Amino acid sequence: METIFDYNVTKLEIEKITSCAPHKDFRTKEGYTKVTDINTIYTDLYKLYTLRDQVEKAEGYLKKVKEPENIIYFF
Repeated sequence: METIFDYNVTKLEIEKITSCAPHKDFRTKEGYTKVTDINTIYTDLYKLYTLRDQVEKAEGYLKKVKEPENIIYFF
């Protein structure tokens, strides 16, 4: 399963993407995948590519999110 950790995510990007869940372990891919479901993984990939201004890639992940209207933006 691909995650934000497969795309050279920076510490700052992790902080921005996961700011709504600071209590969870997002420092490593292993910790991240233990506490994250597939829908959240796609949402986080969408947020990552939105942060990077890569609109087409972001939209590709947004199409995989089950309830995109519930995405919370903090950046």
